[in-house]
Amino acid sequence: MSRLFLAVVQRMFFIAAPFAICLMLLFPVVASAHTAHAILLRSDPAKDAILSVAPQQVRMWFSEDLNPVLSTAVVVNAENQRVDNSDAHVSSNDPAEMDVTLMSNLSPAVYIVVWRSDSNDDGHILRGSFIFTLARPDGTVPTLSGNTIPGQNALGSGNLTGLYTGQVDGPTLFNLIAITLVELGAVFWVGAQLWLVFVLHPVSEDHKEQSNTNQQVQLRFERLFSFPTLLVLLLANIGVLLGQALNFTGGQWGPAFALTLLSNLATSGRFGTFWMMREIVIGAALLLSLCMLFFKRRPKVINSLLPWANLILGLALFIAITMSSHATAVSKNVVFYAVPIDWLHLLAAAFWVGGIMYIATTYLPVIHRAPIAERARSLITVLPYYTPWAIAGVAIMAVTGPFNATFHLTSWVQFITTAYGRALVVKILLVGALLTTSSIHVGLLRPRLKKEYWKYAYVAGRVAVDQATTVSDRPTKLLVQQVNLREGRLSKKTRLLTEVLRWEPLLGVAVLVCVGLMNIFANTLSPTSTQQQQPTGTVKPFNTTVKTTDNKFTIMLNVNPNRFGTNIFTVSVVDNSTGKPTTNVGVSLYTTMLDMDMGTDTVNLLPDGKGHFSASGDLSMGGNYQIRIQIRTPNNTLHEARVQFYVPF
Repeated sequence: MSRLFLAVVQRMFFIAAPFAICLMLLFPVVASAHTAHAILLRSDPAKDAILSVAPQQVRMWFSEDLNPVLSTAVVVNAENQRVDNSDAHVSSNDPAEMDVTLMSNLSPAVYIVVWRSDSNDDGHILRGSFIFTLARPDGTVPTLSGNTIPGQNALGSGNLTGLYTGQVDGPTLFNLIAITLVELGAVFWVGAQLWLVFVLHPVSEDHKEQSNTNQQVQLRFERLFSFPTLLVLLLANIGVLLGQALNFTGGQWGPAFALTLLSNLATSGRFGTFWMMREIVIGAALLLSLCMLFFKRRPKVINSLLPWANLILGLALFIAITMSSHATAVSKNVVFYAVPIDWLHLLAAAFWVGGIMYIATTYLPVIHRAPIAERARSLITVLPYYTPWAIAGVAIMAVTGPFNATFHLTSWVQFITTAYGRALVVKILLVGALLTTSSIHVGLLRPRLKKEYWKYAYVAGRVAVDQATTVSDRPTKLLVQQVNLREGRLSKKTRLLTEVLRWEPLLGVAVLVCVGLMNIFANTLSPTSTQQQQPTGTVKPFNTTVKTTDNKFTIMLNVNPNRFGTNIFTVSVVDNSTGKPTTNVGVSLYTTMLDMDMGTDTVNLLPDGKGHFSASGDLSMGGNYQIRIQIRTPNNTLHEARVQFYVPF
């Protein structure tokens, strides 16, 4: 019955790969899916609105439902003094709406709304701002001074750029270590359960002579690796929560350790729900591991059920990891495909990468103590049972990996221009190297070892026959020479195969490190710019000089202070035919964020009569922007130039 069940399961895994290919062919639209975040769609007062009557509250509507515990907003004046009643909240009628009431009797001034959204779906945190202006009774409109940075530090002074620029700063490195340890520990531990259920047990049933060795292999993992691996998983998962807190505080370590913040992150939103599920599953697995350590003499039925119980816990852990990872951070129309594909990818990694880690750490050290002939026999007997599952893992990873990438990449150029894309390229190369290594030992080294073992077994058998049929206990000199020759060749081929198997997991570990890099750099899926290379925390005005596409004008652009929120845009225009500043033109700017679809904002600049044009406007959040500068001459002719630049967070 069990053999039939294993055959059915194996057949199902081989069906999964072509099924995933069919999905990719049937739903090509997913390749253009964008990462989902809670983006501000509209507000009341509207962005850049000029009001004659002071509003009583500010209402904001976002693209996704908000986490009510961690989403908030503040309203400040030009002197960064709060004018709200500290009651920002998610509306009870609409989970995508956030409201905050204002103090009464607001004076005419420019006011800045700074918001922080925490998506209830994917747990991603965004910050942004916009302004509205309360006009004076005579109709004149207050303006901002170019020497102030309105809204600065309104929601804390953190400045976390690594996740968006590809720089490995302290918080980003911490996130990388925590995420990689979780992936590595989960893949290794689940891979061990898969090996036990689908390799060791069938081998023991078919080859009774391997039962004792396989039992030693199982005991080695239980005693040396199971509990420590799960303990590391538990601590690393707490590190993931702390990494989320660092994202929330903008990379500030002190506030990130606040118990209130950590508790809110762990108990609210989708991320918190599935983070808790991770902890519960790991805790249950730890209890089982302790029971297996302390109760070594167990009924046979318990021994047969424990591996399946651990395997079910492992698959549940993969579900929790998938549901709280970047797989859910896609638009809602493709999340139905992204989540199961990411889960399949993890399962395939456990079969392949987790399997080779189990071989190197658990199986090889046990058989290393055996004589060379027994070691070779074990290798050629046990490894063929693992090969079909490894091939299934390779096939599923080969399909789900590229398919999963299409949910996040929108163009081929992002393979080179983004940290996410570069990490993916390295991962693909490492997977190729791992596949090549696996192919060598499966298709070349193992068949040679098998052939050499049977030659050795034949000669050893001749020796036994010779001893049984002659009076002397000593075999002939020729047979002794043949045995020694075959044993030497067998030893050489066995050592070669075991060395490849021992070092092969390093490539698998490197693959999982790349997976961690892709997780933390998923927000870099945007065109890079040289400004991204500035040191973390540096905020400098942006200055550039460009010519219009028709070469009629030279434009000097200044964006001050060049940070997310309200900025002063200043443009100087020089007529190239005269080389002198020109004043009889109109200047408009059109700002577009390149990292995500947030629309295009217009800033109409006012002249000072000396060839300079300026006005205040919003850059809603940090990231990559494009500004289209439009010059309109008196004869109604348009002259344009485009500038791309990076706004620090």
